[in-house]
Amino acid sequence: MFIAPIVTVFYLFKVKNKPTFLSLFLITYSISDIINFFDQESYNEHMYFLCNGLYMLSYVFLFLELNKTVNMKEILKKFPIHFAVLTLLNIYIVFVMATIINPITFETDHIEFVRIFEHVYNIILLGLLSMSFFNYLLNENNKALLLFSGCLALTFFEFLLIGYYYLSEEMSIIRIVSILLELCAFLMFYFSATITFKSHAANNYEEY
Repeated sequence: MFIAPIVTVFYLFKVKNKPTFLSLFLITYSISDIINFFDQESYNEHMYFLCNGLYMLSYVFLFLELNKTVNMKEILKKFPIHFAVLTLLNIYIVFVMATIINPITFETDHIEFVRIFEHVYNIILLGLLSMSFFNYLLNENNKALLLFSGCLALTFFEFLLIGYYYLSEEMSIIRIVSILLELCAFLMFYFSATITFKSHAANNYEEY
């Protein structure tokens, strides 16, 4: 749970030209991780909604960061097949995740609200992955590739955690792989921010 906070500290001190929404993503995600660390044994329902709400908010911030360089009209014009296939794939994944989550009996008095909360969480995550893919299709540079790879690793990390927590906690290999994916994701986000700084520095040098 300290992967994101540690990377965030390096990001805040090392990266000079910080994208606003990327910074908000890292900070919000780190706050939720820190709360989770100190509250992981309480199983408090209010903390569940607080932490997962912060994670969802952090993904929205990252989505908005990617949205700055994505024009959906251009996507629909240049890549209509990609858009259609990805939309169908997302619908299928949401359906599969629903078949996994809906039968689970959560220890709560608000079972329907928890299920809706989980589904919204997954939809936001898939929307983030799709936006990062469109960002790479339009830009095709190292920064876009790192952001897409980071979002892909983050999505697989989240879905593996669903398998670990809800299906079988005995499969420790899933937990190990998910931790490695989370580490890779946040390192990619960090390096994507440093590329932005280097490109600005190079442009300033050319102007001189």
